[in-house]
Amino acid sequence: MQCLELTGRERAILYDPCCGGAYVLTVLGLLCGERIEAIYASDISAEAIALAQANLSLLTPQGLADRKAQLAAMREQFGKQSHFDAMESADRLRELVLAQSAPIPCTAFQADILDEDALSKANFKADIIFADVPYGNLASWSENDPCVMDRLLRTVYSVLADDGIIALCSDKGQKIQGDKYRRMRKILAGKRKIELLQKVI
Repeated sequence: MQCLELTGRERAILYDPCCGGAYVLTVLGLLCGERIEAIYASDISAEAIALAQANLSLLTPQGLADRKAQLAAMREQFGKQSHFDAMESADRLRELVLAQSAPIPCTAFQADILDEDALSKANFKADIIFADVPYGNLASWSENDPCVMDRLLRTVYSVLADDGIIALCSDKGQKIQGDKYRRMRKILAGKRKIELLQKVI
C-alpha cells in the first residue's frame, strides 16, 4: 500500500521480474484485488513460471474450482485431513475472488532479468514493480556479479511507468545504486530490507 500511495494512483499494474512461484503476487491479488489493474510476472526458470501460472490461476473462480477438484481427488486417494482443510481454504479464497468486480488479468512469462534486452518487446507499463530478489538461501542469481542489482534496475526501467515505484526486497548487504531512480523509503525487517525507489525521467 505504501507503493500505491507513492504513485498517487487508485489502482496499479504490478510486475515482479523475479517471481519464482508468484506467491507474493497471488497473495496481493487475493487481499488487494480491487486496487490491482493487472499482474505481470517473469522468471528465468521455466519450472518457476509453470508454478507461477498455477498459483496466479487461483485469482479466478475457475482456477480455484480446478484446484479444489485436485484436492478432492488427493483426499479421495490419500485420505488426509490436510487435503480436506485445503478444500475449505479454497472455498474461503473463492469468496474473496467473487467479491471482486472482475478477475485480475495475469500474465507470466520466462525472461532473464539480467539481460538488458529481456523486456525489449514487453507491451505493458507497470506502476509498481516488486522484486524479492535472490539472496543465496533458497535461491541465487544465475550470475555472480556485484552489480547485479544495478543490472536489474536498468532492465526494468523501460517497463516502469513514469513516476512508477520499484520495491526491492533484499539482503541488507546487497548494494543498490540506480542512478535513474530516487530513493523514497527504506524499511528494515530482520535481516532483510525493502527499498522503495521512484523512476526519474
